Amino acid sequence: MRGQGLIENLDSLMAQAKESRSGVMHEVEWRGRKVTVKPEKVRLFLIALQDLDKSVANADSVQAKIDILENILMDCKDAISAIKDEIKSDPKLKSASEIQMSGINYLLSYLMYLRLMRTIDRNNLLVQQAEEARKNNIQIDGKKVRPQDLTRLYEIILQNLTELQQLPGFESDAAYQQEIETLTKAYRAFRCYYIAQVLTGLRRFREALAMLERCSNYSAESLSTKLDDKRLVEKLQMLKKDIESCKFEVHADSVLEDDEDQDEDMKYASGKSYKDKKPLVDRLDEYREDTQVLTKNPNVYKMPPSMEAIPCKPLFFDLACNFVEFPNLDDKTGAADSKKQGAGLTGLVKGFLGWGKSDK
Repeated sequence: MRGQGLIENLDSLMAQAKESRSGVMHEVEWRGRKVTVKPEKVRLFLIALQDLDKSVANADSVQAKIDILENILMDCKDAISAIKDEIKSDPKLKSASEIQMSGINYLLSYLMYLRLMRTIDRNNLLVQQAEEARKNNIQIDGKKVRPQDLTRLYEIILQNLTELQQLPGFESDAAYQQEIETLTKAYRAFRCYYIAQVLTGLRRFREALAMLERCSNYSAESLSTKLDDKRLVEKLQMLKKDIESCKFEVHADSVLEDDEDQDEDMKYASGKSYKDKKPLVDRLDEYREDTQVLTKNPNVYKMPPSMEAIPCKPLFFDLACNFVEFPNLDDKTGAADSKKQGAGLTGLVKGFLGWGKSDK
């Protein structure tokens, strides 16, 4: 009997501890407003969110941090679904006033804000993982990391920031919009930097220099404002140094390309054999001793040929031509006079020979 009483006391103590722990999150405060938290899934998610930063900091690797954020994002998705179900079940919440948001709608916006911000943190970790792999020449999922991959990740981050700007209830909040705009400029700087690297690989040096100049402007504007994220500030300061070195590299590559073009012209003028990438059909007016034409795979014509735009056949006018009524121009062309003259001669012959007379 004593053992049974101890078990009952233990169950009651565990229930009380659970209630006291869940009671910590009866209310949540965000941007100067307190909101009551009723759904149990939302409470558990907010409690788990308190220890998230410590868990991420204590993780051994970048991949472990990404896995932790993936799990918390799934819990956040479940919490948002629970609030949406509660809004659907209560008709009064659907007809809330637009001037003052209801508590549960405000809580929904807060959870959407958390989901988007944690998604940005996850994408930043993916960027860090890709940059380390690119620096150490390591493949990810059997593929080599390219600047296009990093550009795509920053595009996703900018899409998340656009969704943050369109968060319900905060479209007219000037302070909130200014914070998101500052973050947007910072991440635009990183995107421009990697776009410049892509253009450099394509040997489009003028466009690359233009993108680096825009990147420098974005980073300077972001650093001039107050950013709460210290890691982002450090990355922007490092980016500012990388921009200058990248400008010199692009300028040097452009000068070397000009020198190569001059060397090609000298080779053509000297009459020496030179392997040209242009097909023979595109340089018929230039004489060059190209030994590649005599090989088994001569570069004579590009196969398959490139696509060319051609005018479309106007089917509408072909069909409508059968129903067009043209004006009568016999008076102007003289066809009417010739018809009258022909009719007069015929009547004269008929009258002379007695044809066409009716019997009276």
